[in-house]
Amino acid sequence: MTRISAALAAVTLSTVTSGAMPGATPRAAADIDTIVASAAADYLSLPGTAGLSIGVLERGKRHNYHFGVRDRRAGHPPDDTTIYPIASISKTFVGALLAQAALEHKLRLDDDVRLYLEGTYPNLAFDGQPVRLYHLLNHRSGLPFILPNPPEAAPDFQDSRPFPQRIEEIVARSSRAGFDADLHKVTLEAAPGARFQYSNAAAQLAGYVLERVHGQPLETLLRERITTPLRMVDTVIALRPGQERRVAPGYDEQGQVQGPSSDKFQGAGAIKSTLPDMLNYAAWQLDRHDAVIALSHEPTYQDGAFSIGLNWQMLREGERDVIWQDGAIPGYASFCILQPQLNMALVILSNELDPATLGRLSTLANRIMQGIDARSVAKP
Repeated sequence: MTRISAALAAVTLSTVTSGAMPGATPRAAADIDTIVASAAADYLSLPGTAGLSIGVLERGKRHNYHFGVRDRRAGHPPDDTTIYPIASISKTFVGALLAQAALEHKLRLDDDVRLYLEGTYPNLAFDGQPVRLYHLLNHRSGLPFILPNPPEAAPDFQDSRPFPQRIEEIVARSSRAGFDADLHKVTLEAAPGARFQYSNAAAQLAGYVLERVHGQPLETLLRERITTPLRMVDTVIALRPGQERRVAPGYDEQGQVQGPSSDKFQGAGAIKSTLPDMLNYAAWQLDRHDAVIALSHEPTYQDGAFSIGLNWQMLREGERDVIWQDGAIPGYASFCILQPQLNMALVILSNELDPATLGRLSTLANRIMQGIDARSVAKP
């Protein structure tokens, strides 16, 4: 099927133990229950919060927790069947697919992206330096935040609609043909790799490259190469019949109900998932002996102790790392955080987003991880 190692198919069935540091015994389940419940209670005491699903993977032991309300109108809590959009965590799936393609010699991560585009794109180079495939997932391609890139896509554009709503509406009106046309209009202002510029358009382009390389839609590639081997039965871009009713309504800072973002965000942020599925994914990401994972976590940009792999952000402290990606779209926030040397991972899914949500969730995450193991590296 693919070059995914046997660990990928088996990871949901066995304890992940490779690479764990000695020096601490696994925490008792009751201790983890107390740590998570206390941190979650403090988080939910803050105004505006809604539902919260937290998953802990600690030395192969899984702990699933659900707090708050899935739907404020009904008051029911979320559960293991609740589906959440995971927003930009989607980009790490694209990174894994790119790593697989590189290991299968279908592409090289340092290839000029234009090798995989139809037509000519002289604009996708600056002073002879081309946009390379790995630039698409370390946010140093120079591509804009989204395509198309009208004036209202700027955060400081004066409009009554919030910035996230404007972005959602622009993408919902877009098309693949329009994306290609707009890509021709991009003007790079510096050599690729020189500047940080967060770009959903770049991650979308990486998805389109994968589709051309394999001759299959990205949804099919995700299903055949990641979600089916990992038994992630509810992880999709396009919701299947019966899944829609299990999606948690999202809430913005005004308490307005939001739904999942447009599927046209594709690999940049359109994947939806559940807590059990995301714990399967996190378990795979902890397997540092898997060639796909090793390549996905290989730095493509580094600045001191901070580095970026194939969209994974990484921070080293002494001999330990924290590896993470978060996601935020109107109504939803999500985290996937790895402590590889401690063989620990944390997944947080929330159906509420306001300007303070990601900061509060970072505080929650660090409190849980360091409560479980004081050696945890704090997520910035």
